[in-house]
Amino acid sequence: MAILTKLNSNMSFYLRDFHRFGRLAHSVDTLLNYPEVTRIHAVIEWVKPHWYIRDLSKNGIWLNCKRLDKQTNSVLALNDRISFSEINNLDYQLTSIDPPRDLLLPVNGTNTHCMLLEPYHFLPDSQHPKAVIYYDPERLSWCYENTETHQLTLLKDGQKITIAEQQWQFFQAEMASQENTLNLSPTSINNLKFMFNLSLDEEQTELKIRQHNKLVDLDVRSHHYLTLLLARNKLTDIKNKFEPDVQGWVQVKKLARDLGINESHVNIQIHRARKQFMDSFNNILSADILIERKRGKVRFAGTCFTIVKGANCESTEPKN
Repeated sequence: MAILTKLNSNMSFYLRDFHRFGRLAHSVDTLLNYPEVTRIHAVIEWVKPHWYIRDLSKNGIWLNCKRLDKQTNSVLALNDRISFSEINNLDYQLTSIDPPRDLLLPVNGTNTHCMLLEPYHFLPDSQHPKAVIYYDPERLSWCYENTETHQLTLLKDGQKITIAEQQWQFFQAEMASQENTLNLSPTSINNLKFMFNLSLDEEQTELKIRQHNKLVDLDVRSHHYLTLLLARNKLTDIKNKFEPDVQGWVQVKKLARDLGINESHVNIQIHRARKQFMDSFNNILSADILIERKRGKVRFAGTCFTIVKGANCESTEPKN
């Protein structure tokens, strides 16, 4: 995250990927309420792999004591000094030039203790998660879900949430580029082949995924058994010739009974399965490609899969 620090003070703030400065309060990201400052005075923008500054003002901007040309992008470097005014003390230094990242800022804390968000994030930790934050490419939004109440909230910039008695504020830095966070085409979905291997006592479940000539081994995990049960349910519906849009949907309550665990634990296992899937494909595939969710129901999303128990094959790669 790029950080701009005001000189001769302790004030610093993170930069969004398209960060506007000026005195038009509702249209800028950093308010500079001074008469010599234009309504939209300047823009600092991330264009990979650099940060740039552009002068939109009437009265000028200075970069390292040199006045910038108007409407011209100038590349920024670490420790660059920026002055938005010759009259008032509006001098800043670029103390970080890291790429923009969405994050959580602690309320009543310091920015140095912020939490950078991954595409799938367990809070406060992965062992005993009270909440999950993940990016949903269909909604084009970060989602916050309480693992106990299952309440889902679409996060908005500046929104406050409480996790384990700590209050956080959501800061959306990648507003202009968020739509490109995940890029998935229908072809890549159909080219995924899921291969489940189940022990005879059903105590161990292994999952491998083939994409073209690439084999991704997700190893043996407890949450693979949940995914396998969903695949079995979908297979039954396929054999019964149900319509594709209704195949495989299972109530979370029923899934909890089948697994002998509570709904909260089911919810956590679903998120762990989806997170491992996304991590294994370097976050370029959506979590919904493994397990879909809607209104208290879930289903296995794969269209090509095999289930092998011991030496017996339960399925023969069904395709819709």
